[in-house]
Amino acid sequence: MGRTRGIPAWLVLLALVLPATEAIGQSLDRRFGTQRGAQLTFEPRGPGVLFDALDPALKKWYVPQELYVDYGFRQWEYSNYARDLYQRYVNTNRQGGPFYDLYGNYQTWGWLVFDWNQTQPGQFGSSIYKDPRFNSWFNAVTVSADSRDQYYLAITIGERIRTALTPLTFSKPRFNGIQMDFAADKYEATLLFSRASEAILGTTPALQPSTSTNATNMMGGRATAQVGDFVKVGATMVNAHHSQTLAEAFERNPFIGTLGAGQGSDPIRVLAVVLSDDSPEDGQGGAALFAHDIIITAEDFDTKKRTKYRLREVVADPTKWPVITGGFPREGFLAADGEEQIVINYDFTDLAYIGPRPTEIVDIQFDLVVANDYKIQVWSDRQIGRGSLPSPPLTGLDLAQAGAVLFDVRSAAGNVTDNSNQQRVVFDYGLPSANMVFGFTMEVLQLMGFDAYAEYDINRDYTQYPNLTLANADRNLRTHARDAAAWMINVSKQAYPFFLFGEAFSMDPDYSTTAFIVDSGGNVYYDDTRTSMYEFVDDNDDQDRTP
Repeated sequence: MGRTRGIPAWLVLLALVLPATEAIGQSLDRRFGTQRGAQLTFEPRGPGVLFDALDPALKKWYVPQELYVDYGFRQWEYSNYARDLYQRYVNTNRQGGPFYDLYGNYQTWGWLVFDWNQTQPGQFGSSIYKDPRFNSWFNAVTVSADSRDQYYLAITIGERIRTALTPLTFSKPRFNGIQMDFAADKYEATLLFSRASEAILGTTPALQPSTSTNATNMMGGRATAQVGDFVKVGATMVNAHHSQTLAEAFERNPFIGTLGAGQGSDPIRVLAVVLSDDSPEDGQGGAALFAHDIIITAEDFDTKKRTKYRLREVVADPTKWPVITGGFPREGFLAADGEEQIVINYDFTDLAYIGPRPTEIVDIQFDLVVANDYKIQVWSDRQIGRGSLPSPPLTGLDLAQAGAVLFDVRSAAGNVTDNSNQQRVVFDYGLPSANMVFGFTMEVLQLMGFDAYAEYDINRDYTQYPNLTLANADRNLRTHARDAAAWMINVSKQAYPFFLFGEAFSMDPDYSTTAFIVDSGGNVYYDDTRTSMYEFVDDNDDQDRTP
């Protein structure tokens, strides 16, 4: 067996130390820089470059010959356009302009024909632009579609789109906005978007975007799913709400909206509760008022402490405030039969009122005890219309002559005349900020030869009490919601030569598919049905283009 001499340990150690020392020296050399004469530089160093390899080369580039390439024209050949038709000259320059994404990446080249965006916070944050090409080239409607396998997607932008979700939620023959549709084998979905206020028909003025700080936006959607062979279920939601672009985005629930600048610019100084006969034609058994109270919520904006005051705490003499006009005195109550009206005037500038100032009030609630065939309405000096505001104290005649806009609160169920339905009615006051309808549907197709459709919806009306201090501080206004329901069921069967159809439905009196629209100043003219109201379901029984 041979013997092998071992490598000395000092030699191995030297072999390890030398590369490490060289690496450390190079690292220190980079840190300390490079001395070039009297100048110390710190530029990075790397492998050298042989400059002889970078000598430029001369190349020639030729522009494509337009007639030869684009039109196939051979000037040495005979031209005959009997079979191959003549092609007119077109502009060889590429028209339009470049478009980039948020990060500056090039996307496409073309024209901007439609643009809608909302930027918050800031003045004139709601902007819509329509180029003349939108109407001249596309006849005010553009459709973009794509599909893959069983999935289909379409985006439609237009001014007169035939759009329907369900009979009780949304149906318009001339929808002006954006509709996004998705469809698969078992599922379907639709999204709707529109700026209901200052909707643009045609081209935006002066070829500039139409901007506004106050706007009413509408959004809606519906989704359906096929369950088995016969049943299809669906869900629907439609919402229209006011918005102010001065407020911070995503800090409020967008579905409840916020009052426009004009709606909340002044505090409420006068309120009136109006009671009348819900069936005035019979001349008897109208509204009977037994008692009334008011709960005022005020805030100390320095400490943010809120205090509630009842009627007895805000008036020294209850016989002088509030001022009640109209009505027939009865034993224990005040009656409004036939055309008579009872008006309870709450004038917060009256000397008899000693409660918090109107600018400090953040919420007001009314508490009434009524009976018989009553109808309760409310009015304030912020419910403006095209007419002039009447001066308090108000009577029923004053309200009628001034064309005052009254908000319906509640009506009696049935024409009761014997006080047997005496009840307490409590409600909060506010100006409309949003209207929403949501619900569910179920459709049955060809089940034992029968077709059936069922729908149940809830209408939720949002109101807010105006207070300028809260609005300027970007704080939420006091918001209230009131619900009303509607449902329908229909069943049909066709067995030649017979046809069977049956339908049942119910709708609460307060169920509404109408939303108010703010103007550019943030005001709503509540009596202007043409420019201040947006209908989810158009009354279009004749089935034409104009509801």
